[in-house]
Amino acid sequence: MRHTLEGSMLILAVGSAVAIAAKRIGVPYNVALVLVGLGLVLFGVLPPSPLDPELILVGVLPVLVFEGALFANLDHLREARNPILTLAIPGVAISLVGTALVATWVLDLPFAVALVLGALLAITDTVSVLLAFRAVRVPQRLAAIMEGESLFNDGTALVLVATAAAIASGGTADAVTVSRSLSIAIIGGALFGVIFGALGAAALRATPDHLTAVLVTIVTVFGASLIAEEVHTSPVIAVVIVGLVLGRAARRSLPPSRVLALHGFWETIGFALNVFVFLLVGMQIDAATLWEEAPSILLALAALHAGRALAVYGGFGALRVAMRERLPVRWQHVMVAGNIKGSLSMAAVLAIPDSVPFKQRLVVIVFGVTFVTLVTQALPFARVLRWLGVVEHGADPAVATARARLVAARRGQAELDALHDAGLVSRRAHAEKRARLQRELLEAERTLRAAEIEGDDVHVETAVLDAQRAALIDAVRRGVLEGDAAEAQLAAIDERILRLREQEHHEA
Repeated sequence: MRHTLEGSMLILAVGSAVAIAAKRIGVPYNVALVLVGLGLVLFGVLPPSPLDPELILVGVLPVLVFEGALFANLDHLREARNPILTLAIPGVAISLVGTALVATWVLDLPFAVALVLGALLAITDTVSVLLAFRAVRVPQRLAAIMEGESLFNDGTALVLVATAAAIASGGTADAVTVSRSLSIAIIGGALFGVIFGALGAAALRATPDHLTAVLVTIVTVFGASLIAEEVHTSPVIAVVIVGLVLGRAARRSLPPSRVLALHGFWETIGFALNVFVFLLVGMQIDAATLWEEAPSILLALAALHAGRALAVYGGFGALRVAMRERLPVRWQHVMVAGNIKGSLSMAAVLAIPDSVPFKQRLVVIVFGVTFVTLVTQALPFARVLRWLGVVEHGADPAVATARARLVAARRGQAELDALHDAGLVSRRAHAEKRARLQRELLEAERTLRAAEIEGDDVHVETAVLDAQRAALIDAVRRGVLEGDAAEAQLAAIDERILRLREQEHHEA
């Protein structure tokens, strides 16, 4: 246990350092982690570190899926339900079969094993896509479709992975048996999700503080996942439903401070697991094996994109005919280009039983596809969005620059005053530097006034509120303020922060 813990902490420490560096230089952290993980193995810094499939299935997948569902906006998902369901149900099936047919033809895999590969490659990775959406502004409906597709796509695809793996392990299966297994997994998973979601929501409303609220969500998530797995329904679909129900209940019933605490906890856990898994993704494969399978990986990529293109263009073509609902062709191009693999695909392939034929080859191919899509698609994805013309232009560059100068000048003045008060800067130097910063501040304010734009946009106001909240908490801890006196003010600040974050999410 000690050896395992030490190894895990070393991997997490390396991953944290890489993630910090990646965010500072503007590279998607998941891409950097995979590259570094592969480099650590290639250069012998760290040995390959196999992941326990049971740990992935029980400990990692529920958290990654729940975090996305908890933050999802049900109103946005409901508005985009037709495109989401088109991609998540028939779209996944079309992608799976299309990929499997091409894989059988070009990779010489048995069709049952090719189905497993098709299901694994039908899983999407929202980490890369959402990072790009934060870098550039895209239409809210497009973001909702891709976010919702991932939630329900992951559940459907992982059920299909388990079903295809069972077929590949057992030889053959008739259509009736497969249909029954899929129905039990999907309907049973949804039913368990509704039951556990309702119980968890009731318990959540009764919690007296944020600590017990966090504990309730942990118990609910893993309770739903473990029991659904025990009765052979889909734990992933159960967890998706639980996340949507608990997220809605929290936003409607809990104080803002408790909602923020829940979001902060699960965002931290989800980020830590993504760091852990993405780094370990790069530490799974022997370089020689990867090189040997390079042609197969390239052919699998061709099969993957062929299946995805068929699912997107064919699915939305059918939706246009059946329901008269049109989606811009450029958005469809984004959905094809955004077909990036990530931690869920790797976690799923590592979790399939060892009895599945060609498992090691599947692991190598899925890793290779993940690696290539992260490097060739995730890195330039923000530029692809601009090239396709789906980016909504924000503020005038001059205005954005003025805001940045305004924030920087005010922060610089505050730091300069603190240094002067501490006796580290002379009065003369303080006066000269402060005057220079004041000129920058006035020029920035003049630009903003000319554009008739206030300087307190969402980001600036959120930063100010965060600072006010921190000051109140610090005052209570130091005994300057009584807790009761600060509680009402903290509640008002928390409510304002929550509204601003929801507004920011809506605009993104």
